[in-house]
This record gives sequence, structure tokens and C-alpha cells, in this order.
Amino acid sequence: MSPLRRSHRPSPPADDFEDDDLHDDLAREAGQERIRQLVSDLIGRWHWLALGLILGLLGGAYYLSKAPKVYQARSSLLIKQRTLSVISRADQAGEMDLRSLAALNTVAERISRPELLQKVAARPDIRTLAGLMPAPVEWTPAWLQPWLGLVADDPAETVTTVPPPAALAADIARWIKISIRRNTRLLDIVVNHPVPEVAKTLANAIGLEYQAELTGDRSSGQSSSLKILIEESEATRQRLQTAQNAMAIYQRALLTLKELETRENTVADLSRRYLPKHPRMIAAQADLASYQQRFLSEFDAARNAAADREYWDSHADEWKETGDQVAAQVLTARRLLIARGNVLESEITSQTSVFNSLLTHIQEGDINAQAVESEMEINSSAQLPKRPVSPVKAIVLAGGGVGGIGFGVLLAMVFIRLDNKIHTVAQVERETGLATLAAIAMIDPRALEARTRKSKSKSTTKTKPKTWSLPVETPESRRRWDPMLLFREGTSYTTYAEMFRVLRASVSLLGDEKKRRITLFSSALPGEGKTLVSSNFALAAASQGKRTLLIDLDLRKPAIHKLFGMKRDSHTQGATEVLSGQSTFEEAVITNTGAEHLHLMLAGRQAPNPGELLSASGLEEFLATATAAYDLVVLDSAPLLPVPDTRLIASLVNNFCLVVRGDFASKGAVRRVISMLDHDQNLPSGIVFNGFSEKRRLIGQNYSYGNYQTNRYGKAYRYGYGASGSYGTYGTEEE
Repeated sequence: MSPLRRSHRPSPPADDFEDDDLHDDLAREAGQERIRQLVSDLIGRWHWLALGLILGLLGGAYYLSKAPKVYQARSSLLIKQRTLSVISRADQAGEMDLRSLAALNTVAERISRPELLQKVAARPDIRTLAGLMPAPVEWTPAWLQPWLGLVADDPAETVTTVPPPAALAADIARWIKISIRRNTRLLDIVVNHPVPEVAKTLANAIGLEYQAELTGDRSSGQSSSLKILIEESEATRQRLQTAQNAMAIYQRALLTLKELETRENTVADLSRRYLPKHPRMIAAQADLASYQQRFLSEFDAARNAAADREYWDSHADEWKETGDQVAAQVLTARRLLIARGNVLESEITSQTSVFNSLLTHIQEGDINAQAVESEMEINSSAQLPKRPVSPVKAIVLAGGGVGGIGFGVLLAMVFIRLDNKIHTVAQVERETGLATLAAIAMIDPRALEARTRKSKSKSTTKTKPKTWSLPVETPESRRRWDPMLLFREGTSYTTYAEMFRVLRASVSLLGDEKKRRITLFSSALPGEGKTLVSSNFALAAASQGKRTLLIDLDLRKPAIHKLFGMKRDSHTQGATEVLSGQSTFEEAVITNTGAEHLHLMLAGRQAPNPGELLSASGLEEFLATATAAYDLVVLDSAPLLPVPDTRLIASLVNNFCLVVRGDFASKGAVRRVISMLDHDQNLPSGIVFNGFSEKRRLIGQNYSYGNYQTNRYGKAYRYGYGASGSYGTYGTEEE
């Protein structure tokens, strides 16, 4: 009886992928899932965020220890303007508030301009201030300076030279800030400096210097507006005269153009009544040609005139394109002449309006003599600051903490990107798209040893005969078992054994057990624990009373004999001999395994060409014989990526379990093996996540089973970097 071939995952109907709304929903859900996973990964790596926070706070504290304290001094100015009209009535004279925000901003810019600050920098009282130029800050830690060859300066001996006024003015510009008080005419001059006395003196000196500048400029400011008006009116008059001279050149050509248009209309009217040979048509055509020549002649005279030579030089190429064709010349000349005439007429009109407006203002200025007085007074002088305004401890530490957390997030995301290992059930399900049949925790040999000793001590303790039965002697073959085989005295009821019972239940739920009797265990790479998982799974099945056969089909590097304490050469007949026809199936089966209902078939002697033994026809007959004699057949085969052996077996089994070891298997290797099996249409029935270490930061992503009575959750976190580009060699046991 040939084994039932494993069914494959059905493909979704084609119509589902044609639904745009479904695509959008799937894409949206996928995006939300990626975001949730990223948040989960960041929370799982909270220690990097905590490290970043600590570093940020330490950096903020170090900045506070090094940054100089800054003091702030403030003086304020009151800006006023009063306009008196000489010819207006006396009751109209008064003070007018300067409410324009643009005007106040202009005053603020004038105060902070370099020319005024240079005057402040040249004042003797400013240049002789102690501590005017702040000493440079040495950000290097004191303990590191000797290593870098730096010599710390003595603050008492540090003498800073005051730079020239131009350079000092640039420094003052960085120290000051001019601001406008809202809904007032007050300007605040704010100076920030490490020395309180310097901040106060500079704030007062800037206000005094601006007041002195206004007093000196007031007398010359009254005539500046009239001078500007006169200069602008003269320039406007020159532009108007130039436009009028150019327009006068084109007057005769424009008149001839009108006569030419009249002749053209006459010819057009006659052409509708007479033939071209009619005397009247001939006369009209001759008259039109005469006027065309006349127009072109006058156009050439206007075009070559010096008054508007620049314009026509820019259109010289366009005129040359007409060649000697009269019609083309007339058409081009007409277009250029009309266009230029319209431009000149518009310019003449515009300049005339501007010139008349300027003349009106000049005349009004001559009649109405105005006296404008701009006043500024110092509203308040700067006082000596008592407390520094920066650095603010709370703000610096908060900024350092936020920046540190941001750095921690960035660092965690880098490690997430570089981390190529699978650590949780959630990750393995996301990478494979398959369900997890069981999650097997990393088995601690010390815990098993302690449990075995405890079990032995209980079995030898004298108790009442009704409560305890006599201990059963352990078979010799079981004593040779590897401690990692859990279904024996003392460890069969541990949490670890319970995990394999969960695996047994999950496999049984894959389908009808009577029809799904062959279970295959393999892995992507060597070292993921497939042999240990398959052996414990077989023991768990045998503990239910099922006739179970465990076959080692890893013909290259078999390991089941090691777990059961046997030597490979102690049993000369195995799967290799049965598949090659050198032995019968019954001769290769080992019945004395130390476990009731469990039989073994080892790999046998080393096969020269294992791939050739695993032919489809031979395997089908081999597995049919096994299923005829046993309730459950468990196969342990070679890893998938290094050798192709398992791919030949996978299509002939009912339950295909892929073992993935936590903190060991790389995402690239798992993706590669799933892609390869999908191409073969032999996707695994599920994943056995093996050897994971439960960690507090990953709880909830490993669907672990059992009760943990310790507060330690595994060893240090390990990272895998890079992609799985090569998988090495999978040679013989000796290799």
C-alpha cells in the first residue's frame, strides 16, 4: 500500500486578485501589520531606547557642566513722530502715532545695522569692559586632554584681545536682538552675554548711539524728499522726450500705411466685379504697387533713423528673412511698424501721467513747507542682570532625553535591519506564512539532571505500601539514552516533555490519523535539532500505545543512533541496506530500543551515493512496507538547503514538519527553503519552532507552554548578521 500523498495549500481564486478594493484592503492591513510589528520590535529592544535615554541625559548633564552661563540685559526705546503743516489750520496740528508695523520694523533694522554697531564697538567705554570677549569653551573632558596633548588654560591668566570695531560689531550683532512690543511703539534692545556688566553696558550704549545719530541727521532729513522728487521728475522727462522723438519718425510712414490700406480695399472691391485684365483692375493694381513702394521707402527711412536704432537692430534678422519679395516686406513692415507705434503711444501716455504727478508734488512741496520731526527717547535703561537666562537645566535635560531616545530608536532600527535571525514564533510565522505546530523551549540539561535525581530519591524513599509501589527497574537499553530524550523516568512529566505532547496533538489534528501515518522532520540547515525533535516526537507517540517506527533517513550524517546510545557499526543493516536491496525490511528494524511500542531503523552503513538510493519508486515501496506494519512512521531526513535528499522524500509523506531553531536559523535560509518547497509544490504542514529562549521582552511572541518557575528567561540575546548566501557542505558523519 503506497502512502497517501500530502495535499498542498490551494491557491486563491483568480477573481480575488482582480478586485481592486480587496487589494487595497490587503495592502492597508499589510501596512498596519508592518507598523505593529515595528512597534513590537522596538518595544522588544527597549534596552537600546533606555541606553539612548541614559546617554542623552548624561550628554545634557555634561553640556550643563561645560556651557557658560548667559545673562540678559534689556533696554527699551519709545519711537514718536509729529507732522506740522505750515499752511494747514492751527487746530489740525498735533502728534500722529506711528502705528505701522512695517515702520517699526524699519527702525529695528536701522538699529541693528553694521554701521551703527561699529560706532558702538568704537566707544571707549565698551572696548575697556572687562570680559568683553568671552573665553572659548573647552568641550574636551579634563581627563582626556592629556591623552590628546591639550593643555588646559588657567582662567586667571587668560587675556582676550579686543578685536577692531568692524570685527567686534559682528560679535555684537550675534549678542543682540531687537524686538517690538505688541500693540506699542516700544522697541526692546536685548543683549545676551556671559558677563552681566557687559550685557548691561551694551544695551544702554546701543540706545544712546541711535539717539545721537537721529539728532545729527534731523537737520538734513527735511530736504531729502524734495530732492528725490526733482531727480525722478527729470528722469521721467527724459524718457518721455525719447519716446516722443521716436514716435515722430513713424508719423509719415503711418499715414502712408493708411493710404496703402485704402488702395488695398479698392483693389479687393474691384476684384469682385472685374477680371484681372480689365483696365480698371490694371490701373488699381498699378496704383497699389506704387503705394507699396512708397510705404516701403518711408519705412526704410524710419527704420534707419538714429532715434530708435536700438529697437530695429534687434529685429534686423526678421527683416532679412523677407528677402526681395515685396508682399512679404509689406506684411512684415506693417506688423513691426504697428507694434512699435502702439508701444510708443502707451509709453508716452504712461510717462506723461507720471511726469504730471511728479510736477504736482513738487509744486505742493514749494507751497506747503512741512516740518517733520521724528523723535526717539529712551523709555528705560538696562539694569544689571542677577540670574542667568541660559542654559535652562530642565530644557537641556529634556532635549538630551528626547534626543537620546531618538538615537536609541535609530540604533534599535539598525539592529532590527541587521538582525537576520529568527527569535520568536511570531517571526517564524511571518517569514514562512505557515502555522506553528509547537514551540519547543531550549532544554536545560541541568534541569533534567535535577529532575532525574529528584525522581530517583522519591522512588527509593520508604513509604506506606498502599501509597507507593515497588520501583520498576530501568531497562539496560534505556540507560544508554541521551539525557535529551525526555520520555523516561523522572523527565516524562516535565514541561519539556509536555511541549512534545503538544506537537503530537498538533500533528494528529492535521487530518485523519489512519490516513496520515508518515511524518517527516527536516530543517533548512544542519544543527537546528531535527533529530532530537523527531526522536522525542516518536517517543511521545509511542507513549500513547501506538506502534511507532523511527527511521533515520539522513544517510549522510545520521545521528539517531547517538541519541539512543548505539554505535553505527553495531547494526550493519539499516535504511541504506533496505533501499539498496541488501537486506529485508524486518531485518533492519531494531526492536530493543528501551521504549515500549517504539522501534528503530538506523541509517546503516555509509552509502556512496545517498541521492540515488532515494528514488521515488524505491521509497514508495519502502514506506508502504513501513505503514503496513506500524501505526506511525517518523522520518528524520537531511537538511534541505545543503543536499536535495529531503526534497525527494517530501512528496511521499503525509505530515511534513519543518524544524526551525530559535536564535540560530537565519531569515534568509528560511525564506529560501520555503520558496524552494513552494516551487516543488511540497510546502510543509507546519513549523516546529525549536530551542527558543523565553525573554521578558519577547513574551507574547513565543506561544510557550507549561509553567516557568524561574525568573531567568534564557541566555544573552544573540544577533545574526547578513544574508544566508551559502549553506556550507553537509558531508558524512566522519567529515
